[in-house]
Amino acid sequence: MRALFSPDSRFMRIMSRVGDLMVLNLLFLLACVPVITIGAAASALYTVCFRFGTEREGRLIRTYLRAFREDFIRSTVLWLIVLVCGGAAGLNTYVFYLMPGALRWAFVLFAILFVLVVLTAGYIFPLVSQFGSGVGYTCKNALIFGLGYLPRSVLIAALNVFPFGMLFLDFYQFLQMGFLWAALYFSAAAYVNSMLMKKVFAPYLSEQSEEKENLL
Repeated sequence: MRALFSPDSRFMRIMSRVGDLMVLNLLFLLACVPVITIGAAASALYTVCFRFGTEREGRLIRTYLRAFREDFIRSTVLWLIVLVCGGAAGLNTYVFYLMPGALRWAFVLFAILFVLVVLTAGYIFPLVSQFGSGVGYTCKNALIFGLGYLPRSVLIAALNVFPFGMLFLDFYQFLQMGFLWAALYFSAAAYVNSMLMKKVFAPYLSEQSEEKENLL
C-alpha cells in the first residue's frame, strides 16, 4: 500500500497527470468564453499536450498562457475560417435535406463538405501548436493529413465532435455528463489526439518548429 502511494509509483504518476489535465481543461474552458478565442485556446491546449512527458513540459499554466498569446492571431483567423466553412456546410446540409424533390439530394454534397471541414479542423490547431506556418499552408497541410491518415483522422474527429453531437442528439444526457465536460473531457481528448498525431508529425518536424517550441 505504501508503494502504491509513493511519488514515483505508476498510480501516483497517473493521478498527477489527471490533475494536470483537469487544470488544463479549466484553462481551456475559461479561454473559450469569448468564443472568438476558441482557436487560440485550442492551439495552446495542444502545445501543452504535445509537451507532456517530454523535457519541454515545464510549468503548465505558464506554458499555456504564453502559447495562447504567441499564436493568438493565426489561431483566431483559422478558427473563423473553420467556423464559417463548417457552419455554411452544416446549414446547407440541413436546408437541402428538408427540401422536396430531387433538389433534396444536394444535401449529400454539403454533407461531404462538412465532413471534410471536420477532418481538416482536427489537425489545424495541432499544426499551429507545432509548426510556424502561415494560414493557407496550415489549412492545406491539415487537409492533406486529414485525408492521408483517414482511420486516425476519423478517431480524432470523433473525439472532437462527441460532446457537440450529444448536445444536439440528447440534450438531457449532455447535461447529465456536464461534470465530465467541465472537469476533464476536452483536455483528455486533446491529450489522446496528440498521442495519435505524434507519429504523423514526427517526419515533418523541422528545426524551425523545434525552435518555436523552445520559445514558448
